[in-house]
Amino acid sequence: MDLTAVLFLIGFLFVFGWMFYMLFQSNRKEKETKQQVAQSLGFSPLEADTNLTEKICNLYRRTWANRNYQLRHVARRVIPEGEMFLFDLLDASTEDDSPIERQAVALISPTLNLPPFTLFPKASQQYALSDLANRIVEWGMSKIGEPVAFPQFPALTERYVIASPNPDELHRFMDESRARFFSQTEMYTLHAAGDMFTFAEIDPHFKTTDLQSMTRRVNRALGIFRALRK
Repeated sequence: MDLTAVLFLIGFLFVFGWMFYMLFQSNRKEKETKQQVAQSLGFSPLEADTNLTEKICNLYRRTWANRNYQLRHVARRVIPEGEMFLFDLLDASTEDDSPIERQAVALISPTLNLPPFTLFPKASQQYALSDLANRIVEWGMSKIGEPVAFPQFPALTERYVIASPNPDELHRFMDESRARFFSQTEMYTLHAAGDMFTFAEIDPHFKTTDLQSMTRRVNRALGIFRALRK
């Protein structure tokens, strides 16, 4: 091997090593910042056990998709009515561990008795392609469960697509008070069943390392809890 090839190889290995080091440092910094924000909100770092992992991941699993979900950056906070968790959810079946949720909130409480359902925001009608976007959302939600119509709550229907494998149970659950609550929100995403739900928002400007943003998210999750509990 001539000198040029050797220098090229050394340079390549140096650049690769530097990139790997910077990625490692970035991931470590992100983890530390998330922990600091979580602790400021009364959460403690937690190594999620199998039960918690399965409980959260089961809300996202679909029979038609073979995905390997994993939790990372988990933190826990005890509240009088149960437990709250912050978590990242990753699809480990992809090469780059695609993020599904970033510092979403999970809330588990015996005071919840929720039908299985998923709530996803519609695109605002102010955009030119909103009708097409909403048809795509409705098609995607139909793969999760049966889209459930609420003609008696037009404000809710205008903002969200809601799907459930048990529409009748969801119809009984979604009373006027709960429908009014969600019709006054924007861009919420919710996965719910039994004694728990997970909550996040579709917001490209949301920063999981920003204390103000995470404070707002946790407070909104508590507001949802008060609306949904028995």
